[in-house]
Amino acid sequence: METITRKPASIRLRADLLDTLKAKAIASNRSFNNLVESILLNAVSIEKRKYDYPISDNIPNEETAQAIRESQEGIGLSKVETSSFENFCKSLED
Repeated sequence: METITRKPASIRLRADLLDTLKAKAIASNRSFNNLVESILLNAVSIEKRKYDYPISDNIPNEETAQAIRESQEGIGLSKVETSSFENFCKSLED
């Protein structure tokens, strides 16, 4: 297994962002460093793959990412009837 080398880094963050990140780390039982590193790794991964969705803790698999791209581009979309539940079900069958 490859050893990962880490180097210290000093950055300035908005006070409210820092507080939010610390609270999120505590709530998810993670270290602050682990949380920030995970967020940055996800951001870099998203940028490399050029997906067009917000950064989150949950990075979709390739099939889901493809579906996201297709829906953003309007590929394969059809109208769904929402006037009633019965019409909704019928529109899904079409």
